[in-house]
Amino acid sequence: MNVKYLVLCAAVVTIGCSSEALVPPDTRPAEEAAIRKADAEWVKAAQTKQVDAWVAFYADDAAVLPPNDKLATTKDSIRKAVSELLALPGLTISWQPTRVEVARSSDLGYLYGAYELSMKDAKGKPATDRGKIVEIWRKQADGNWKCIVDPWSSDLPSHP
Repeated sequence: MNVKYLVLCAAVVTIGCSSEALVPPDTRPAEEAAIRKADAEWVKAAQTKQVDAWVAFYADDAAVLPPNDKLATTKDSIRKAVSELLALPGLTISWQPTRVEVARSSDLGYLYGAYELSMKDAKGKPATDRGKIVEIWRKQADGNWKCIVDPWSSDLPSHP
C-alpha cells in the first residue's frame, strides 16, 4: 500500500472527526450581555412613559400577556395594553432581571426577574405593586434582540 495514501487517509479521518471544526464558537456570554443591555434600555424607555419607546422593544410578532387583561398579539392591541399601563396616574415602573440565559444557537434567550410599580389608586392614594416578569427574546436579522413574549404577574393576593 502506498504510504502517501495512508497519510492522506489518516489526515482526512482526523480532520473529519474533529468536533472542534464542526462546533461554532460559544457566543452565549456576549448574547446574554446584549439582552441585559437591551432590557436595561427598555426600563429607561418605560420611565419616559412614551408608548412608542416601550413598544420598540417588541418584535413584530410579539405576544404581550398583561395581568388581568386579554392577550395582546397585534400591534394595535399591544399599543393599547402599553398605553393603558403608562397612563396610570403617578406611575413609576422598573424591573430587574434575576437570570438571563441564551440558547446554544444564540438566536433565542429568556430572562426572569422582578418588577415594582407605583401609582395612585382610584382615591388618589399611593399604591405599590410588586411581581414577576418573564421575557422571551429573539435575535433579529439585524443582530438586535427583540422581545417576543412578555408576561408579568403580581405578587399581591387577588381580590374576590
